[in-house]
Amino acid sequence: MDSHSLLDCDVSGVQGATVVRPVGVLNIHTYPVLRDCLLKCAADQPRAVIVDLGRLEITHDFLISVFVSVWMRVAQWSTVPLMLVPAPAHAAMFEGSPTRRFITVHAGVDAALELADEPPPRRRTELWLPPSERSVLASARFVADTCHNWGIEALTADAVVVANELVANAARHTTSPATLRLELWRGRLTVAVADDDPRPVLLPRPDRTSADSGSGLLRVTRLARATGCSRRQSSGKVVWAVLRVPEAW
Repeated sequence: MDSHSLLDCDVSGVQGATVVRPVGVLNIHTYPVLRDCLLKCAADQPRAVIVDLGRLEITHDFLISVFVSVWMRVAQWSTVPLMLVPAPAHAAMFEGSPTRRFITVHAGVDAALELADEPPPRRRTELWLPPSERSVLASARFVADTCHNWGIEALTADAVVVANELVANAARHTTSPATLRLELWRGRLTVAVADDDPRPVLLPRPDRTSADSGSGLLRVTRLARATGCSRRQSSGKVVWAVLRVPEAW
């Protein structure tokens, strides 16, 4: 039997959150299966990702590091909380584990849902855009207005450049509508563009010596603190960049 077939993930939406119920065995072979599923779910930007472990067998304690790994990757660009609901059989694994420093542990899915909005306050807004080069103008106005409304005018120029490049890239290389999302949290502004095309976007390294350093996606990587492209569980991908607000928000 293929070792990867030992684990499957049941994914459902509940009250704006995504509930993931892994079924089967978590071992060194199925670790990537669970990791990738959780990353895709987070990329859809639900209210929270709640992992119900009631039907999961975990073969070794160290494997629960998968949840910290997912949290660290998602936290680079998003504030979607990752919440765990262990089974009684997992109690000893999570007791005193470093996992609890990063991820909240709850007695049940309902309890997690009640606390899904407990993380620090954040501001978030979205704009739906058709697959057209004209969407760049709409995104620029949207970003400028949002930066003004949120009191981060000092970041407007960089945020507009990043949004314009990501939106233009989606318009050029896909036939899918796009969703531009802005999220402000703890002095960081995330600019993210999601579309339904599964092909990944390769973001260049911010090479300061490049002769083409002022154009395209390279401008994004030069301006951003962190960038990435994440596959979504629903479909497609999200391309994101994180900017640091010059002054504390």
